[in-house]
Amino acid sequence: MSTNTIEISREPYCEMTVSGIIAPDDRDPNKLVLITPDGCQFRAAPLGDLSIGSGSRQWCVIPIMQTDGNITRLQIVEEQSPGALEGDRFVCVGRTNQVSRKHNSVSLKIERPGEPTIRPTLFNPPPQVKSGQIWQVIAQRVGMTLNIVEATQLDGPEVAEVAPKSLTSAAPKTVQEPRNLDRQKTPEITAIARAALNQERDWELVLTRVKEPIWEWDARSLVPTEARARVQVNSRTHVARVFVYPQSGSGERGEVTSDETNNYLDRLSVTPLGAARGIGASCFRVQIGPYEIVMDSGTRPKGSDPLPAFELLERPDLILITHAHLDHIGALPIFHRDFPDVPMISTHGTREIAHVMLTDGLKVQTAKQRQGNEDFQQLFDADDLDRTLFELQTQPVGVDFSPLPGLTVRFIHAGHIVGAACIYLQYGNRSILYTGDYNTTSSRTAEGLKLADLPQADILITESTYGSDTHPSRRTQESDLIKAIVEIVAAGGNVLIPAFALGRAQEIILAIRTSALFHSVNVPVYIDGLVREVTDLFQTQLELLPAAVQNFAKNQSPFFSEKSSPRIISIGSPKERSLAMEQPSVIIASSGMLIGGASIFYAKTLLQRENAAVFISGYTDEESPGRFLQSLEPGSHIELDGTPLTVNAKIQRFNLSAHADRVGITQVIHRVNPQHLILIHGSTSALHELSHAGDLRDKYWIHIPEVGDTISFGEAPAHLSKAQVARVDIGQEFEIEIEAEFDGAWLRIADSVLEDPRWQHLAATGLLSAKWTKGGLMLKPASHKSMAVESAIASGLDCCAVCEFFDGYLCRGEDSPLYKRDVDPTAKCPEFVRQVVAVESSVNGEESLVEPLTEEIDPDEDED
Repeated sequence: MSTNTIEISREPYCEMTVSGIIAPDDRDPNKLVLITPDGCQFRAAPLGDLSIGSGSRQWCVIPIMQTDGNITRLQIVEEQSPGALEGDRFVCVGRTNQVSRKHNSVSLKIERPGEPTIRPTLFNPPPQVKSGQIWQVIAQRVGMTLNIVEATQLDGPEVAEVAPKSLTSAAPKTVQEPRNLDRQKTPEITAIARAALNQERDWELVLTRVKEPIWEWDARSLVPTEARARVQVNSRTHVARVFVYPQSGSGERGEVTSDETNNYLDRLSVTPLGAARGIGASCFRVQIGPYEIVMDSGTRPKGSDPLPAFELLERPDLILITHAHLDHIGALPIFHRDFPDVPMISTHGTREIAHVMLTDGLKVQTAKQRQGNEDFQQLFDADDLDRTLFELQTQPVGVDFSPLPGLTVRFIHAGHIVGAACIYLQYGNRSILYTGDYNTTSSRTAEGLKLADLPQADILITESTYGSDTHPSRRTQESDLIKAIVEIVAAGGNVLIPAFALGRAQEIILAIRTSALFHSVNVPVYIDGLVREVTDLFQTQLELLPAAVQNFAKNQSPFFSEKSSPRIISIGSPKERSLAMEQPSVIIASSGMLIGGASIFYAKTLLQRENAAVFISGYTDEESPGRFLQSLEPGSHIELDGTPLTVNAKIQRFNLSAHADRVGITQVIHRVNPQHLILIHGSTSALHELSHAGDLRDKYWIHIPEVGDTISFGEAPAHLSKAQVARVDIGQEFEIEIEAEFDGAWLRIADSVLEDPRWQHLAATGLLSAKWTKGGLMLKPASHKSMAVESAIASGLDCCAVCEFFDGYLCRGEDSPLYKRDVDPTAKCPEFVRQVVAVESSVNGEESLVEPLTEEIDPDEDED
């Protein structure tokens, strides 16, 4: 490529010009769009009080882009004098953030003093581009994307460096109260925080986090408003930043008028953007009332498509997060980068854990990038993470709040992990409940979901991870695990427990700490991998844990303790890992599926030892090494992380799942009693088996959608028959009126019942039989054949109707000349064998409640 001939600065810099007309959006006249001569249409957001003239003009803009390189919005800076740049061009100087050979693209990071960082994705980069370089680029707009036409690498010490590392790049250390801090430093830093806040109003501050050099407070306004704030102070530079919320008018949507409110009272639809017919990238678009709400923003742990289908979003007003597992929160920094004005809300516990989980996720991304994987795309950087965590709002569990006018939101304790919540939304006449991940059984680190806490809702979105399974007793499984551990270590061996770092690992630690049986063997327990950071958070944030753990902690440390029995030791360096396996020990390390992390290191050694064991403690993906190991016999050969191994160790699985099983899921479904039941977050087999469980299909409209499918309230699934639709839509019971006469009675039936497909089935032949049962009159469809059978039975004679081989009007007696023939119920053959038939009589009455038959009736059974 040629050298750029336009004189531009060597400092991080960007400029873009676009020609076109700025006009009201046809879909929302309160908003603006920029329409280019080639027909492209971009959302336009003028900065400040910029005057917008009519007609085609050339504009200086700042492009806001998605990670796929598509421009989604243009911030209009000013009107540009014609001819400043030829065509619609983008000129910049920035550091290359990631390079994709697969997509032939490069992502740049352009920092602007006092302004948000810009991260454009440009196509057609020069082949010599690598991550971490400074480049000067000119790109041409081609449709919705930018293609590089000229580029020059800028080398030398005079080139300005990108700003220092994010304040939240290091693993956080959380404190509960100022007593753990430098007493001399506290008043000074607190004064800086108060000074930053009091510029607007008086505040009450509560110190919530300290991760040197960053101190963080939550604040509530002392004046009668609902304002809250978060303030951070750098203890070294004394620079403060403040985030005040809720911010009225922060989104792109204007105020909702009364007419719009009336039109939206019944609007409710759901579109999965991930976790449909599988597990990973949980994300759901909910249109309720006038709003577009996003619930969860997760990533997929494997594959080339890690993100939800964000491209299906239009103008989100709010995003709500259920919990801090990466398959539910891993893409939140990307969402916030693409939609920076959209409020993000979670529980307090979820935000605390998100610091650890997302920081670790960033470390994993950085490590993969350093390994030189050309097709790997780093999803976000430290600045994205820092802004996301700083601006993530929190709300308490079990309390209704209204983040948008007319919208009621409630977080409901889910019992999955610390901070996990179900989400309830209500607007106008419609409501929806999204469970996220949940468990109806309590664990040591999370109390189970209480059915009484769940409201009824029009639509229920429920996870179905174990929709085809029933869990064994959790207490029994925990006891069996401890016995199996003691058996191995008492014989001089080592036990590796690959465990999920969040929740499962801490549960196993607590089980070991409180086990009298384990206390009989004097062996240490080593903690490694991400388990260390999460356990440290739990140890310093005990208020997030159940009361039983808090009470235990009053007398001794519930987790790390090298002096108590048993000793719980944190592995501080990879060099210490080999020492942990030299003597009998228990090692608890992430990841739980053996797809990465510290557990891989230990497994490579211990799997080959005959006196060792690897105990799987919960869910494993079908394609994970952890699942594959469970099917192997001793002496089998495998390859783990590129290393060939012979498996000699004992392999056993224990079910300590943090998800509800089929019994728990169906209990939740019946409690919420929705019209629409949407099954997600499970394998295809689990989803379909759950959909056939019990009477679910008789009571609810069941959906098993794919990504991008939209389920709208009131629209039945296409696969349902008219009878199935009516069964849910009309109800199971209706009343009729009986008028008695001298020789019979008239049943007066409403027109709405006559139109019910179930009644039409009953009356298909024009004949009905009736009998009293349990205080009700049971009606059944009748035919000439069925009446002939009843008449033959009533005669008391030996005939086919009372023969044990008579079945469905056919003879089933293999020795009979009538075998497999349609027979006359009054006939008789030499092979006749009488069966006992009970004949019931009916009694007339004056009024009855009729339960219509729900079975499918064959309307052709009376044909000759």
